Amino acid sequence: MLTTFEKLLASRFLVPGAGGRLALLIAAIGCAGIMIGVASLVLVVSFMNGAEVRLAGQIASADGHLFVSGPRLRIARPAEVQRTLESIRGVQVATATLDASGLITAGGRSFAANLQGVQPSQMSVSPLFNGSAHSIAGAAPTNSGTMALGSDLADRLGIAPGDHAAITMVRFDRDGLAVDNHDLAVSGVVSTQVQSFDSRRVIMPIADLRAILRTDSVASKINVRLSDPEHQDAVVAAIKERLGPGYTVATWQSMNATLFTALAQERLAMTLIISLVTLIALSNVLSSMVMLVRYKVREIAILRTMGMSRYSTAKVFIVVGVTIGLVGELAGLALGFGLKAAKDPITAGISAMMDHPPIELDVLLSLPLVISPTEIAWIVALVAIGVVTSTIYPALRAAAVDPASVLRHT
Repeated sequence: MLTTFEKLLASRFLVPGAGGRLALLIAAIGCAGIMIGVASLVLVVSFMNGAEVRLAGQIASADGHLFVSGPRLRIARPAEVQRTLESIRGVQVATATLDASGLITAGGRSFAANLQGVQPSQMSVSPLFNGSAHSIAGAAPTNSGTMALGSDLADRLGIAPGDHAAITMVRFDRDGLAVDNHDLAVSGVVSTQVQSFDSRRVIMPIADLRAILRTDSVASKINVRLSDPEHQDAVVAAIKERLGPGYTVATWQSMNATLFTALAQERLAMTLIISLVTLIALSNVLSSMVMLVRYKVREIAILRTMGMSRYSTAKVFIVVGVTIGLVGELAGLALGFGLKAAKDPITAGISAMMDHPPIELDVLLSLPLVISPTEIAWIVALVAIGVVTSTIYPALRAAAVDPASVLRHT
């Protein structure tokens, strides 16, 4: 704790006289640098978290949160497994699908496609077709001989609802290599803004896909949607316990591990780069404190001759440096959260001022900015530790002032 005298002396050093204006200017620059650094950290972490949340929501809404598969990617009794999964607390809906790869052709154009068969009765509960998370032109492929395509795939093929396309499968029989073409009508086009889905996915009734594949397999996996993804680990443990051995449970994070690893690396790199800005600002605080000690060396010597201890001297200068740093930190938090709150009005205003706003502005408008209390505490603690550390050397230098030597030469 500071004594009344130490508080008075610290406040005097925070507003130095004419001889200390340069030190005050450098301290102000350091304070502004910390403010900019902290605000940048808040915004970068918020943007990176928002991108991950948005991507997670898109991927999960397309394919679910968990994926249960059986031995050899076959589930013999999918209806029974679905009922078991839906009885587990935290599971919102379970949907059995049959998945395969094939070729889709229309108008002389051919592209690889991920074929997915779904029971028509299950399509009504899927966010792909119930309008809760995606946009769709046309209707769900509930009738035999129909299919729905991802929007990018439909654009490349040049087809729309009502058109026809062929699903091509290559197989081996007794006569050697054979090619089967199956004509299907396009009932709908689905847009999820997930490239891996929109550019390759083809959805059709599961009975049609079984006929195309010439297989008796009822389902290859079951997509599980959770009511609260935050409790995903507990649901995974419950599924493994209820289904027993022989079933594999994968999460949407593990299914997209490469993508989320890249996001994590990008967030780490951006955080480190922005942290360098704060580090430079902390060096300004250090230099301003060293200059302040130099300007105030005669006053320090006089105070030491009057009985002020080395400890008290060091404590005063630590308080001065910490005050400068914490003011910058609080200002940075205020600026960062202010810009975070003003993201939508600022983006909308810029978009309104431009005749042809770039698509990045629309993406920015729909991007949520998310930062957790833990991350805020991490930023505050990191900067506070840096501020305290940057004041130690100047404080020790002030405490080491020799009154006799200083006063003898002044």
